[in-house]
Amino acid sequence: MYALAAIWALGVLLPTVISVFLSVLGARGVHIRWTVSLDTYRVMFESGRWEVVVRTMGVATLISTICLICGFPFALWLAKRVKSPSLLQLIWMALTIPFFLDASARTIVWRAVLGTTGLVNATLLKLHWIHSPIEWLLFSDFSVYLGLIGPYFPNMVMPIYLAIVLIDNDLLQASADLGASPAATLRHVVIPLAMPGIVAGTIFTFVPLMGDSVVPLILGGGKKEYLADAVMSLSTSMNYSGAAGFATIMLTVVAVLLASLWFARHRAMASRIGAGAAR
Repeated sequence: MYALAAIWALGVLLPTVISVFLSVLGARGVHIRWTVSLDTYRVMFESGRWEVVVRTMGVATLISTICLICGFPFALWLAKRVKSPSLLQLIWMALTIPFFLDASARTIVWRAVLGTTGLVNATLLKLHWIHSPIEWLLFSDFSVYLGLIGPYFPNMVMPIYLAIVLIDNDLLQASADLGASPAATLRHVVIPLAMPGIVAGTIFTFVPLMGDSVVPLILGGGKKEYLADAVMSLSTSMNYSGAAGFATIMLTVVAVLLASLWFARHRAMASRIGAGAAR
């Protein structure tokens, strides 16, 4: 056990700590100036590259929200309404397929669908619904958002499904027997009990979204820079302090998100326990 902990510390904690320290040390290439300085962050804000962080966080928040809004009812239906084992296996196969495909391979397909000569434009032109190809379907924010939803939708659905499937059906039946409407049962029984899955799904979706560079490059045409692109370009130019600065900001954002979700979950659980004790 201690050996596994030591491997984890060396493989995860040590690089993280080094990255944080490197962001406050002046470094160019392999040469490090061993004086603490916030020049990396000052240059980042003065050059306007902080907008990359804001843009990436905005996209990650939007896609995570869409995945949650669509994924929760889907997971609820999958856990409590689907009775056919064959249908359940088929859906799970569809959800797990993206994990076995290369990110570039599963993203490049959208070019054949959304391009000016792609499936969507060809169909609309043939139906005479449009007179010329719709150019904003590809190499735009729309195509980036659409390309991100598919790969990360399973990240949201799977933890929520596992949390909901553990909810005893007797609890739902008892809620109905006591006169609660389906909406009230959902609000007071299902959502609180599924909160660990919701928190896990949000984390598993938001965190990798912050580091995705394939979809914005292939479907966005590289028109806008995102966090992973900034880290890669700075690393390529041997500006390791700048790359470490962006990585540190991402780690800080993720840490704040984890802490907020943890406190929200425990606060909700405490409120439920208090309400139950009061009754």
